Amino acid sequence: MDELWLLFLAFPLFLLVGAGLGIRAWVVTRQLREQIGQLQRQLQSLTQQEQQRPMPSPTRSSQSSDTPAADRTATALTPPTDKALADANWGVISSAPAEPSTVQPLHPSPDSQPSAGLVERLKAHWMIWLGGICVGLAGVFMVHYSIEQGLLGPEARVILSLIAGTGLHGLAEWLRRKRGQNDVFAALAGGASIILYAALFAAFKLLEGVSPGLVFAAMAVVSFATLALALRHGPVLAALGMLGGYLVPILVSTGSGQIELALIYIGILTLFSLWLLAYVERLWLWAGVIIGSLGWWALSLVTTPADGVRSLYLLALAYLFLAVPGQDWLLQQTGPAANRWLDLLRQVRCQRHWPVLPTLILIVLAQGYTLALETVHASSYPTLLLLPALLLLAASRRALLNPLPALILATTALAAVMPMLSYFGDQLLFTAPDATAQAALVSRFVMLTILFTAGPAWLVFRRVQHAAFWIGLGCFTPLLMLALGYYLFTAFSSDWAWGGAALILGLIYLALSRIALQQPGSDLVRVLLISSAHLGLSLAAVIWLVDATLTLALAAQLISLSLLQRRYQLQWLPWVIRLVLAIVVCRLTFNPWLLSYASDSHWSLWTYGGASICAAAAAWILRNDVKMTAWLQGGAAHLLILTLAAEVRWWLYDGDIFHHEYSFLEASLNTLIWGSAGCIYLWRARLSQYLTRFYQVIATLHLLGAAANHLFWVLLVFNPLWSGTEISAAPLWNLLLVSYGAPTLLLVLLWYQLPAAIGRWAGLAAGLSLLLFISMEIRHLWQGELSLARPTPDGELYTYSAVWLLLASVALLGGSWLRSRTFYRSGMALLLVVVAKLFLIDMSDLTGLWRVASFMGLGLGLLALAWLHQRLTPAEGLPHESAPATDRTGAGS
Repeated sequence: MDELWLLFLAFPLFLLVGAGLGIRAWVVTRQLREQIGQLQRQLQSLTQQEQQRPMPSPTRSSQSSDTPAADRTATALTPPTDKALADANWGVISSAPAEPSTVQPLHPSPDSQPSAGLVERLKAHWMIWLGGICVGLAGVFMVHYSIEQGLLGPEARVILSLIAGTGLHGLAEWLRRKRGQNDVFAALAGGASIILYAALFAAFKLLEGVSPGLVFAAMAVVSFATLALALRHGPVLAALGMLGGYLVPILVSTGSGQIELALIYIGILTLFSLWLLAYVERLWLWAGVIIGSLGWWALSLVTTPADGVRSLYLLALAYLFLAVPGQDWLLQQTGPAANRWLDLLRQVRCQRHWPVLPTLILIVLAQGYTLALETVHASSYPTLLLLPALLLLAASRRALLNPLPALILATTALAAVMPMLSYFGDQLLFTAPDATAQAALVSRFVMLTILFTAGPAWLVFRRVQHAAFWIGLGCFTPLLMLALGYYLFTAFSSDWAWGGAALILGLIYLALSRIALQQPGSDLVRVLLISSAHLGLSLAAVIWLVDATLTLALAAQLISLSLLQRRYQLQWLPWVIRLVLAIVVCRLTFNPWLLSYASDSHWSLWTYGGASICAAAAAWILRNDVKMTAWLQGGAAHLLILTLAAEVRWWLYDGDIFHHEYSFLEASLNTLIWGSAGCIYLWRARLSQYLTRFYQVIATLHLLGAAANHLFWVLLVFNPLWSGTEISAAPLWNLLLVSYGAPTLLLVLLWYQLPAAIGRWAGLAAGLSLLLFISMEIRHLWQGELSLARPTPDGELYTYSAVWLLLASVALLGGSWLRSRTFYRSGMALLLVVVAKLFLIDMSDLTGLWRVASFMGLGLGLLALAWLHQRLTPAEGLPHESAPATDRTGAGS
């Protein structure tokens, strides 16, 4: 009984709040209209005063403007047509030239202002929108509550809801005819449509005697009527009707989880929403239709519909988005022509119904996820093939849609593989399908191959646009299916058969490419045939040889492709060479995270080293092509660095390149390898004419990696002074020379290569690195090890002072000679450190003659250094990089 009273109190409250908000919005709108009327009357009076001024000589145009006043008045009083009314309500400006008697609307809707954005509209009309939504939700919640509580009978509930929705629609139309178009009346009509949607959906759930076809036909009528009335009421009704239409199945849901009929209803609603878009273009309306239709596909993922329902729903959506906006029911309309597809893509925003392309891309991705979820081998042939066939048909007539067939082929291939992948810890495992699934996949792969080869072949025969794309799609599809079959069909694992099939395909494409090269035609077609032939031969090599040979087989293609390019000079073949080079470089760069190989063979030498040799050979073959030579030489240098890194790990870990350990020696060698790569790329940047910026970026990445590795691992984590890293007892010729001495040489080289603003910092870092290396070698000579825990004897302290004083002297004299202020200041700073160390540490405990001798030696050494400084420094002083000669002399002495 409490629920019944709550119902009777809540329903009038919803109506009262919605009506109050609507009336408030109507009053505010009326006041604004009165203000606009006053402004227009003032403008009219000013215009009349201007016209009453005496004119020097009345012209014919002024006389003619006075005579047809009655005609203009009659024209202004003539009722507008439905199309003109729809354009005025939606703020659409006709593209036809306006006649002299055309009268502009006196009270344009705020929605018609082109500068008004969505936020401004919501601020101005939030009460109207909220009022209409409240009216519709009141009816929806009434139906929902009556279903839960069992109030009245099912027939009575449905009939009352239908009567309420129809009555509110009639009231909104009557008010529009009496008072004129107003967003308040449009919001009232939108709430009425929501109530009708809810009533019909409830009738389908509750009234078993009513056929589903009749219910959904009624929903279609409501959708059509709502969107048709939106042409008169304006965008408010369209928004509320569409919003209510997509939300009604959720609000009146019975929780059964059966989503099939809801998807049919959403398809009907999408049909009429797109029909409205055929007449009125609104970006927010496009967004609403796309989000609503694909949102229901996303909701279907949490349910368990029948097999193929999601795919058929996406098929229906694809057809609706292709056909309805342009009313192209047989998909016979052709798109704009262009020689290059990128030109079409750049102009896509200038075309009508341009949101169709991103929507179809989303539908294709959704189809791929659906196939991965339901598995390809369990999908029926219609659900698997109809959408690709539809996209092939559409793309054959609209060149802008060409990538969609290739995209759905790729997503289908991924969907076939994804269910077989799983993670075990941090490893990605592949589990082959069972025999039943393999048998089902065979027939489906065959059907896909026939569709994506016969279809493009027929289109090429019909001479459609962009024949090269269709030839490429038809050539790559058998190779893709063959590769998938080789890895998925373990029941038939004869390598000779799979490799033979790949070899036959490669030879067929090679023969076709030879024919194409001997006849006039498109260079792109020739390049695609050559690429297909090389891909088939590479696949055969991979199947017949070991896994590590794949990269070498791809790298070997650089040589053959370069030979073809040198002979035929094809326009697009250099891009294929760049693509192959990028694949090889990425494969070998990220190889430790992709694959693992047995350590019983020295595969790294012939894989990494062989790829480097192939890239270098291709660069030599195309030595007359400056651009391609730069690309190939850069790739060869990168591959050489990778070869060195791989061989270092092979040597350190007894052939186990992927050993999970990072040692002090490896970190030191990586610093040298990456730093050397950075220096090589800087050298290439100075010689290159076209790829200077590219080489500079690659050099920067390598140098930053080397610096981070050296600072973190070599200087901090593995530093022998406190980490306990073992260093051999051999003097000088030990690991310190590789870890701290060699990086000093790299820094000196960078000081020479980098610009002066950055190079002086490299020179300063080189001096600090040299000081650290010499100091560690001194401690190693005195102690036999580098631990800071052992005490430092006096002899070691004196050795530090003597060597540091020598280094400071060299820096001071070198800075004066090279006229470098940076070197001079560095030497001066080190000299001050040495003097402070001598006074505070070395000579603090000396007495008697030892103290006299020490101070005498220090003084004589400083005087000798000052004298040498004066002799080596020119009298005219130094430029901006150096200090004046008098200052340097004073400082030295």
